Amino acid sequence: MSSPDEQEPLMKVGIIGLGNMGEQIAAAVLRAGIETRVYDVRPEAVAKLVDQGATGAASVRELAEAVDAVGVVVLNEQQVGEVAEEVAAAERRPGTLVVHSTVTPFYVKGLQNRLAEAGVDVVDAPVAGGVARARTGDLTVMVGGDDAVVAGLSPVFQAIGRDIFHVGPAGAGTAVKLAVNFMTIAGYALEIEAMEMVRAYGLTEDALSTVLTTSSADSRAVRRWGFHDRLRRQAPPGTEPAHLVMRKDVTSFAAAGGQAGLVLPLAAVTARTLLDTIGRRDRYLDDLGDVPPVPRCAACTQELIPPFREAGVHPECAA
Repeated sequence: MSSPDEQEPLMKVGIIGLGNMGEQIAAAVLRAGIETRVYDVRPEAVAKLVDQGATGAASVRELAEAVDAVGVVVLNEQQVGEVAEEVAAAERRPGTLVVHSTVTPFYVKGLQNRLAEAGVDVVDAPVAGGVARARTGDLTVMVGGDDAVVAGLSPVFQAIGRDIFHVGPAGAGTAVKLAVNFMTIAGYALEIEAMEMVRAYGLTEDALSTVLTTSSADSRAVRRWGFHDRLRRQAPPGTEPAHLVMRKDVTSFAAAGGQAGLVLPLAAVTARTLLDTIGRRDRYLDDLGDVPPVPRCAACTQELIPPFREAGVHPECAA
């Protein structure tokens, strides 16, 4: 048996970007017993993780020089690029940059080529499941990257995710994430219009939701109608407005299709009309005034439509 001095050193991980998702991802990595350093432009966000046992960094470069892998959970490609430049310029560079942000496959591949010159591997590992699942380390993680590099990051992915899919080379995880986001966001826009139409004929949203659960239009989104409304309208101060993030993601999906030689007309229409659609939704909700909060599922904590309120749980959550 080897002595402790002969054992391989434990991985050191840095997380950059401590917003809604980044904070929870960093906390999950920390709970897994992985040495974690954190950085954000907001000192108070860093301090919150330091209180939980993380080590704070004063800059991206300082963090990069102290860890083996850097996880990036920032808003867009510009911010990812700024982080990547600092990582590449670090005197002691980490072995891997893990992009959790929602960007495009084309961007990830370009980033991979640029950082290869600095000896840094790039893995894209966007996540799905929202803040609630991030808080419990139960995210869906869609990973793209070299097999050996991804295998080496397994402790990190297991810390943050319940369902982990290594779907292909760098860029593949982002392609899947954009498809997931497009279906989610476009579905939300579709539901808003469906609700508008039935209300115009004197019906309630609860009435339509109840019927939908017995039809081929049933879905997880239908069963938690009101969830996206709440997330948008109760977002913490200082965070990027959810409707702008939604438009960015749909626009990125359409752009990714174009970069692959595809024409995606539904994505183009959704991107062009999304802000108006959500604006109408917000005006309707404002006109409702004070209404009781929608009951939530005891298991997943998301909204319950009428057929499931007596039981207090979604059928799929009770299974």
